[in-house]
Amino acid sequence: MTMDEQPTLNATVFNLLRQDILTGRLRPGERLRAETLRQRYDVGGSPVREALMRLEAEDFVVLEQNKGFRVAGVSAEHLQDLSRTRVEIEGLALKWSIAKGGVDWESAIVASMHRLASVPKHLDAEGQERNVDWLRYHREFHAALVAACDSPVLAGVRNHLFDQAERYVALSISVGGEVRDDVSEHQGIMEAALARDTELALALNRRHIERTTKKLLAAIEHYASVS
Repeated sequence: MTMDEQPTLNATVFNLLRQDILTGRLRPGERLRAETLRQRYDVGGSPVREALMRLEAEDFVVLEQNKGFRVAGVSAEHLQDLSRTRVEIEGLALKWSIAKGGVDWESAIVASMHRLASVPKHLDAEGQERNVDWLRYHREFHAALVAACDSPVLAGVRNHLFDQAERYVALSISVGGEVRDDVSEHQGIMEAALARDTELALALNRRHIERTTKKLLAAIEHYASVS
């Protein structure tokens, strides 16, 4: 392997491992053995070690003394703290974007909303298998809303919180709960943002996060009961 190929391989392993954690394929608390991960991704030890260290810095992985790495755990307390912080950070990013966003920002929101509404949230009638396209479009829609905030620092914090929340979403797939009209919820936030109605947009976004949190808390309780 050349020197040029190594950074690319390291990034690939990092992204694969990160995605497996975000989607729940690697469960909260699961031990991350280097040899197992080497076989899983068909790579050597160096890319695995680098990925684990980077993910520890992002709070997706924890290193326990004399025990090695594990996927970071989940808890109701952490989720509630995370959600409260998301409301404030996303609210600020959305507020700044509404104030600064132009036509390109508006167009990107409309396009991302169109993609989100074009696919089902689940691939099966029972709601057990979440559509990966919907997950991607959902992420893109919320990112488009705050894309004009013009603050890389704020955007970085917001993205980190969103990714942390996605871990909880993965646990909620098989848990029932309130039936929601996801398209209308997102449509409402979009329309308020495009109308430059900051107060309404922030209120709808807050409600959206809080309703999601309520379902995720039920998922944590279910997960704890079967673990």
